[in-house]
Amino acid sequence: MELSYLDGLARGAAGALLLLLAVFFTRDSRYSQTARLGAPLCLAGIAYLTMLAVPPCAAWRWWQIPVHLVSLAGPGLFWLFVESWFDDEFVVRPRFLVAIAASMLVGISGGVGIQLQMNWIAFHLFSLIFIVLGLWAALRGRNGDLIESRRRIRLMLAVEIGLIVFLIMVSEIPNTGTGTWPPPIWLRLFNAVSLLAVALTVTTLTLGWRDTALLSPPARAPIAPDRADAPDDAPLLTALEHLMRYERLYRQDGLTITAVAARLGVPEYRLRRAINQGSGARNFNAFLNAYRLEEVEQALRDAEQREVPILTIALDSGFGSLAPFNRAFRLAKGMTPTEFRQAHL
Repeated sequence: MELSYLDGLARGAAGALLLLLAVFFTRDSRYSQTARLGAPLCLAGIAYLTMLAVPPCAAWRWWQIPVHLVSLAGPGLFWLFVESWFDDEFVVRPRFLVAIAASMLVGISGGVGIQLQMNWIAFHLFSLIFIVLGLWAALRGRNGDLIESRRRIRLMLAVEIGLIVFLIMVSEIPNTGTGTWPPPIWLRLFNAVSLLAVALTVTTLTLGWRDTALLSPPARAPIAPDRADAPDDAPLLTALEHLMRYERLYRQDGLTITAVAARLGVPEYRLRRAINQGSGARNFNAFLNAYRLEEVEQALRDAEQREVPILTIALDSGFGSLAPFNRAFRLAKGMTPTEFRQAHL
């Protein structure tokens, strides 16, 4: 069996799966930022597969320029997609989009010639940085993730998808600046099979498991248990509430769900489920921040603490530094702590 036949077969299968995912993400894009990023990421993958299929006689016709540009956005979109998937408080900043746009412009200018070859290599360096950021996003905060299904897939996503995309980028570097298109058949086959593996993984995670918690937005109300025979977590939640409300355990620096589970004498998985289903929280830090922000709000409303610096109040409430406190407060209240204090005093 010829390699070109296998290449076409792999590209066709990968493209079909990516198109299916794009439709799935588009359907859910109204309420999920992750889905809004997943749809263009799938289109970038389809564009890359299309560029690999271009025959030499049709190289660099006018219609290839927009397709090529979309394909160049893939690594950056992968980073944003993973950040959004695993960080419920993640917000796409304009500077992120500027960085991705810059990498696309550098990549589209790559070609024959020393300077153009350097641009193409620079694009791959950009891409590797985006991939590393995506891997870090998948692993960062894994211990505090309260969505058990999402927590389990973090490592698999980081190892499989991140490694595959990394290998695709590395495999193309020795062939940059040659002026030939398409790439050698072995490289096209490798990349097509790699993208097929990525598409199969994401399709299995988002469609095969049928777990709505993987892509749904943060819950605003307690979640009902999935099974009727699930153990009653009311006593556990009562004990947890006592630790937080009366002993103010949330003030402890570097508090982890492992430490809280040990304090309560229960397995971690049970405590994760109890918090998630009892409060709707999807992340342990967000669960702690709810108590911290409640204490901060009371202090900012107190006229007797008018002269107490906001930083002191934040640190006393358990926040480690000012930046995460300001971000959490603005997200919860829609204003800065200073504005909140002025409005209520």
